[in-house]
Amino acid sequence: MLYDDVSVKDVVDSESALEFMKEATKLATSAELENIGQKLEEKSDLFNSILNPEDISTMSEDDFKKVVGKIFSIRRKSKRLLKANGFENIRNNMETLLYGDDPIENRFNHFVDSIENIEEKMRINFASELLHFTHPKKYWLWTNWIWDPDANTGALPLVVQEDVDLLSETNGGIYRKVGEAIIFVNAVGHAKSFSSMGRGLFGTDVLLACVYAVYMYTVFKVKLSQEFNRILPELPELTQRVLGVHNLEKN
Repeated sequence: MLYDDVSVKDVVDSESALEFMKEATKLATSAELENIGQKLEEKSDLFNSILNPEDISTMSEDDFKKVVGKIFSIRRKSKRLLKANGFENIRNNMETLLYGDDPIENRFNHFVDSIENIEEKMRINFASELLHFTHPKKYWLWTNWIWDPDANTGALPLVVQEDVDLLSETNGGIYRKVGEAIIFVNAVGHAKSFSSMGRGLFGTDVLLACVYAVYMYTVFKVKLSQEFNRILPELPELTQRVLGVHNLEKN
């Protein structure tokens, strides 16, 4: 483990996480946040019904579109992905990512490098969403709203200590480091109840989405006009959108 020789307090900024959640609970009820956690369970059930090891090899294009439709950054790009990459090729790459024998860093790199005609950040989002929602007890979420290494922005840097190093030479290496940090945030979050909106890592998904939403509201309030602020989604809707569970029942 990357952080075996350090304590939780060396990784997680608990005070910052608590402050963000205090702000979030001014903008959403506990019931609304817990509902998001439940929707993440339902999203995971959908992914598992299609991408489980017995059925992924016979996944249809319609099933592929259902999965992509629940990934915020690429939800409208299924046709582009299919046209540029070919369905069989994408399906094989998805199966290798989820069930291949190589270390996760290598599988992550291979998948991100193999997908064409969408930008790298979207390919990273695609890979991590497939892993996390198919294997939620084993893998974690890394999207550009959780951490963008190019801009050094996102929710995760706001709830970990400043000296936590999330960089690596490859995307797979970054995925591993992000996961190490998220595991610590998850442990503290459930112990201190600011990741209690869902089971396991789903509660931390909701936490990070709330942190991102509160941060966005703060930035927009400073930089943008009051009229523009009025068209921003409310916190429950914004968090559902970035987590890919807004209007989840629509397939």
